[in-house]
Amino acid sequence: MAGKKHESDSAYLRATLLGLGLLLVLRIGFLVAAPLNLYADEAQYWRWGETLDWGYYSKPPMIAWVIHAVTALFGNGEWAVRLAAPFLHTTGAVFLFLLGRAMYDARTGMFAAFGYALMPAVILSSAVISTDGVLMPFWCAGLYAFWRLRSGEGRWASAVGLGVAVGAGFLSKYAMLYFLIGTGLTLVLDKDTRRALVSWRGLVALLVAAAIFAPHMAWNAANDFKTVSHTVDNANLGGELFHPEHALDFLVDQMGVFGPISLISLVFGLFVMRRSDEGLMGRDRWLLCFVIPVLVIILAQAVISRANANWAVTAWPAASVLVAAWLIRAQPNRSLWFWIAGLTFVALLLAPDLDLWLRVLIGGAIAASMLGFGHYQAYRPAGLLWANLTAHALLALFFVTVALLPADMSTELGFDNAQKRTRGWDIAAADVFQKAAEMGATSVLVDEREVWHGLDYYARDRTLPLLSWRRYGVPKSFSETVPLAAPLDEKVLVVSLHAEMRPMLRSDFNTFDSVGEIAIPLGTRGNGCPITRRFHLYLASGFTPDLHDDAWEKRHAGQSEFPSPPCPAPKDQ
Repeated sequence: MAGKKHESDSAYLRATLLGLGLLLVLRIGFLVAAPLNLYADEAQYWRWGETLDWGYYSKPPMIAWVIHAVTALFGNGEWAVRLAAPFLHTTGAVFLFLLGRAMYDARTGMFAAFGYALMPAVILSSAVISTDGVLMPFWCAGLYAFWRLRSGEGRWASAVGLGVAVGAGFLSKYAMLYFLIGTGLTLVLDKDTRRALVSWRGLVALLVAAAIFAPHMAWNAANDFKTVSHTVDNANLGGELFHPEHALDFLVDQMGVFGPISLISLVFGLFVMRRSDEGLMGRDRWLLCFVIPVLVIILAQAVISRANANWAVTAWPAASVLVAAWLIRAQPNRSLWFWIAGLTFVALLLAPDLDLWLRVLIGGAIAASMLGFGHYQAYRPAGLLWANLTAHALLALFFVTVALLPADMSTELGFDNAQKRTRGWDIAAADVFQKAAEMGATSVLVDEREVWHGLDYYARDRTLPLLSWRRYGVPKSFSETVPLAAPLDEKVLVVSLHAEMRPMLRSDFNTFDSVGEIAIPLGTRGNGCPITRRFHLYLASGFTPDLHDDAWEKRHAGQSEFPSPPCPAPKDQ
């Protein structure tokens, strides 16, 4: 029996590595072939990576270090800036295989790894470089090292590995704090965890994590805690509070992040999965300590103020293992298949940027296929794991196809709006700096952080300074770090995206003359209206800003210059 189990484990390991390896190759190929420009955050992280430090304006340093390491080898092309992303997620998936195998069996580990690697959020995150993507391998490695330490395996190596994973995770994103919250819950609920952590090995793990993270906190202390304060600002607790309607938005968002089949299966497991085997249930509860707190905290944040869909992403690695374990050992359940098929259809009806007929067609096809497969599987829940992977693989294929479509076909199918943030920055940068050279400008000033980062990356070989206007008088983003001052204000080419900010900009200069506009076509909306990134240009000099206080804001309220003309409604509406 032991020999057969070893052969089975080896087969699942080979299948996992082969599948993840193939997926990695395909993702690298997509990065090389994709015509998508960097979006603003990616360009910002690339800029940070040009100068290595222990911290940056709004994020810890790991993402800049990773980009620096890759671009130093392969250059600054878009594919190189993003190249680490698929490798990072593949590494995270491997650790989830190891975790699933250690906690349950190799079959669970395989489904957990594939479930994570094909999760909708990971499909997208493997095509861009983001702090979530950099955090995930350390989070997954931390879960695996922590379980080994809790189980008495690896001993000192597990303790050091846990400390490295937690410390590096904090250098990637402060969301690693949820790992500590989950750890605290396991201490309360699990005696084996208490025995493992309340020990010399637990102390070593803590000291290693603290030693790795300490230089970043020292950098923060020396820089007015820029990164920490920006993270606090993101919570938006100073605005209007309490929005109960956001709870439903959060649920829909998480279906898009984790996938409707996975999310509904998780909810099913929470209310249905019960066993007398305390060993299995103890493992389930241990994993739930790294799932439930994240979801509850971000849900509360969403209701109190706001929450982006990706803020709860750290719940899903442990949930990938848990859903695989639950569905493998669950009994046949016909109702579960029908519920998941129906709710998946509803979830796809809520998908953005697709015509209703296309949503109905895709949702209906997936739901019908799922029920047919469920009948073939005699409604065994384990079959949902294959259905989930198939649906997500089709989603990945759809995403790749849309991104690689010719422009005219993308417009015809209504996908232009979804891709507008990753189009036209290369053209805009060429046009803006050509205009600046023709006019003999001493600097270029923009009024939007996304514009600054887009122009910064695509005009990275420029010699002319690029600055970002400080609407609030002090820096509110990394783009505003360098102030406009003499002699750069002798002849400033102002590149304005926002009509309502132009009167404010005008008040900051002695001369402010309109010199035309640059319009970058980005496609067409579903209602037929063109999508255009329109910059109005001014030649300005003598930067003498007023005090940007509340009175100054009120003085310019409701004013605008050269607003874009409204798009007429289509004739058939």
